[in-house]
Amino acid sequence: MQKITLPNGLTVSNICLGTMMFGTAVSESDAFAVLDAYRDRGGCFLDTANNYSHWIGTGDESELLLGKWLRQRRCRDRMILATKVGYDRKGKGAGLRKEQIEHWCDESLRKLGTDYLDLYYAHTDDPATPMEETMEAFDSLVRKGKVRFLGSSNFDTWRLVEAENVTEKHGFTGYTVHQQHFTYLHPRMEIAPQFKFNEPVGRERLRYLCARNLPLVSYSCLLHGAYERDDRLSDEYIAGDRLAFVRKMAREKGVTASALVVAWMCSLHRCADFPRVIPLFSASKVDYFLKNLEGGDLMLTDEELESLNRA
Repeated sequence: MQKITLPNGLTVSNICLGTMMFGTAVSESDAFAVLDAYRDRGGCFLDTANNYSHWIGTGDESELLLGKWLRQRRCRDRMILATKVGYDRKGKGAGLRKEQIEHWCDESLRKLGTDYLDLYYAHTDDPATPMEETMEAFDSLVRKGKVRFLGSSNFDTWRLVEAENVTEKHGFTGYTVHQQHFTYLHPRMEIAPQFKFNEPVGRERLRYLCARNLPLVSYSCLLHGAYERDDRLSDEYIAGDRLAFVRKMAREKGVTASALVVAWMCSLHRCADFPRVIPLFSASKVDYFLKNLEGGDLMLTDEELESLNRA
């Protein structure tokens, strides 16, 4: 797996491993197997949150499992660890107020068994809290050494600009990575997302991130297996010729369509108006995960990349 250095100085693998369902829908043994396989192939970028997965558990499971794995494998210093704050936990914890950010950061550190986070995301926007309060609280964590870098997730573009203005005005630490829903198929923009700020990334957002030199970590990028199975394709996406084209090219190259989508995302920074994109995905079983990981090392020619963009 390739390593890339982000503009903020973090060196990460070009694929991020999502651990949302680890410890709940994915058993500890299966999760450890996926984590081991990812690390053994050079992966080092782990993504979790302080509420994964509260809808089927308590919301502590993912961070606790990761903490156990890091402790047993003694590899904390070789991993880039990202977690998040701001979303609901069974009716509690939603928001980006100062006391919430400070409390949940300490809770995440405790569960993960570490004294610092490499990357701490605002999991979603909180318009009810003044931006100054939110950014000052995050900046305080950086100054205390509890957090190295900050990221944003599930924000409207204009709100990211507001955050930029606040950090510049007050000298606070700003967001240097953005995480949002992005995939190869085009979304049906007339369909509202389940949560207000989880809009799929469109061309305008890509141009903004490119202009600001902000990398995009793309969650739900493989659409839960929809690139292989029609029955998993949501009506929120337009399939048609674009899906048929990526499947055809994948067959010709001897990889899964999902792996080709991964390769496409890893290559997009070579195209005008695209930022560096880091695909974030997971799996419950190692075999399926490894097939998709192949995309991180698949080199696309300029012609192949152009044809995928045009489809």
